[in-house]
Amino acid sequence: MSRSTTFKSPARQPLVHHSQAQLKPDHVQGPVSFFNPTRARFDLPSLQAPPINAPSSSYAGGTPPPVGDAQLEWRSRDNRKGRHVLIVPSTHKKTDSPQLTTTWSGIAQGIWRMFTVMAWWDVSWWIAVLFTWGSAIFVVCGFFYWLPLAAPNTEFPNESSIAGGVTAFLGATLFTIGGVLLIVEASNENQTGCFGWALEHAFSHTNESDSEAISPNKDAPRLRPAECSHHHGQGVHRSDVLHLQHPSAGRNWEWWPTWHELKTHYFHEIGWWASSIMAVGAVIFYVSGIMALPGIYNKISTPVLDGTYWLAYLVGGILFVISSVFYVLETQSAWYIPAPKLIGWWIGVLNLIGSVGWTLSASFGYCSASWCVYQSNLSLLWASWAFLFGSGLLWYEALDKYPVERA
Repeated sequence: MSRSTTFKSPARQPLVHHSQAQLKPDHVQGPVSFFNPTRARFDLPSLQAPPINAPSSSYAGGTPPPVGDAQLEWRSRDNRKGRHVLIVPSTHKKTDSPQLTTTWSGIAQGIWRMFTVMAWWDVSWWIAVLFTWGSAIFVVCGFFYWLPLAAPNTEFPNESSIAGGVTAFLGATLFTIGGVLLIVEASNENQTGCFGWALEHAFSHTNESDSEAISPNKDAPRLRPAECSHHHGQGVHRSDVLHLQHPSAGRNWEWWPTWHELKTHYFHEIGWWASSIMAVGAVIFYVSGIMALPGIYNKISTPVLDGTYWLAYLVGGILFVISSVFYVLETQSAWYIPAPKLIGWWIGVLNLIGSVGWTLSASFGYCSASWCVYQSNLSLLWASWAFLFGSGLLWYEALDKYPVERA
């Protein structure tokens, strides 16, 4: 039996404390045999209400009626993002409760959340916001570099050297921060909502038991480690209560896993590898962002630029490609079967397109011909658009914690 079709450790098996959830062994899957499973299906035979803390807007009002033959779909990506998927029967109507989140009205509510919810305690939200704003800045940067070549009459003084260089640095900075947070997210699956408390704790230098000392305002809502309890461990919760997440195995928040955890678990997690490779790529890519600053790029010789700026740009792009491939594979039931019905799959595909574009942009940088310069800047522009669309979906995904899908 391959590693991808079974959970090696009971502590790592999803929903171990959910008394109603019954694992379907034949639905434990993974795209690569030597990695851990990336999806599993659980039956809920005695469910009388959704086992998740679904938003109140998902219900017509009052106590939700029996769902019948409902299932929980566990996916490693969703688990990392703090998402909990409820699968309802194919006969489930759009007007039934809980309401499907894949309808036009459900999608509209998700988009509205992006403009109205600031989930500062959620590391997945921060990652999405950082990558979205970083991608948007790179789109502007691409125009600063490409427009003077495509439409010279629109050029203003120092457009490429100053405006392009500064925006490249700002975009790379946000990408680097988001990339590092990807490792933090991947190392704390099930408990992304504890990020806010952990961050406060790290900067306040207080003990866990001294949570009241974090803020002088005792009337403000506080995040405490005791409140970071995963809803799977306690069953159904009221929809009007905020529930943060914590792994059922009782593991505390960690900024970096232990060596034992790396050897026994994370080295076999395709999502962890995708996030780690993306983080390394972002840090290397940041070198090109720094060197793009005015006063640095235009004062360095071509050989030095080739060995530093363009090399960091190229290596970062290649690592982004590898990471994006891993992210795409993680969402698929098999390595050769696409999963276009999953938002995570589209995020991976769009990031892959953007990564290929940035790699091409860096490759053209080693050619001094005018057409190479044009294609390099154009590739930066369209690749940044792909990253922007993918990051926008990432933002939507980070706030869509309780999706309801039809089987």
